[in-house]
Amino acid sequence: MWIIFRYLLLGAIIISKLTRTIQRAYRFFNVKIYEKNEKRFHPSKKANYICHFINNLNKMKKLAFTSLLLFLAIIQLSAQDDYLVNTEISSVEWIGRKVTGEHSGVIKLKNGSYTFEGGLITKGEFIINMETIEVTDIEDEESNGKLRGHLTSPDFFNVNKYPNGKLTVIKSEKIGNNKLKLMATLQLKEISKDIEFEVTMLQEGDKMVAIGQVDINRTEFDIRYGSGSFFDNLGDKAIKDNFTVKFKVAAIKK
Repeated sequence: MWIIFRYLLLGAIIISKLTRTIQRAYRFFNVKIYEKNEKRFHPSKKANYICHFINNLNKMKKLAFTSLLLFLAIIQLSAQDDYLVNTEISSVEWIGRKVTGEHSGVIKLKNGSYTFEGGLITKGEFIINMETIEVTDIEDEESNGKLRGHLTSPDFFNVNKYPNGKLTVIKSEKIGNNKLKLMATLQLKEISKDIEFEVTMLQEGDKMVAIGQVDINRTEFDIRYGSGSFFDNLGDKAIKDNFTVKFKVAAIKK
């Protein structure tokens, strides 16, 4: 691509210099016939030919510079930038629901990066630190610890055996102003499933923030505890299959 750019720039420079050289030669040799009686110049055939040639060169020069500007605009639009996630200021919130209510909490990203090209996320990988699951809606320390312990146990995410989750972005498509639909693969407990969700991308200089949410069916990752889809007569102890993840992921250009 940059080879094309160099040739366009070189062509524009050559045409510009050639035009100026011919114009100076035209003025120097004064290829016009002076009519004494009418006190004015009348161009000769040679002069008409040179004028026509200069006009064509000017058109070529404009075309060359227009092509150059268009090429630069395409480069700018298709520029590929790599972003590194700032895990310290990024936030990921989870919400789990049951028949009698819901619980919420947070979890942290271990690391992450993605490529932003032509207004799209073309690839990306985010590692989720499953050991950082926290409960935020229960103030009582004992009750809080009990729920957290259950979530990290083999009944749910079994974090001792599976300490990390992974989200791999395959591609994205534009769906609106600053909005993308991401096609990705989520891996939990070494089980991978394809998911799709929407994000809003906010950019300021070298910084980028992705905001969105996604609903995840936990049973697809062999988390069946309390699921009415697999167990009968749970009553008000039933836990919804889907849980929601809300995120605000901040990143900076590498």
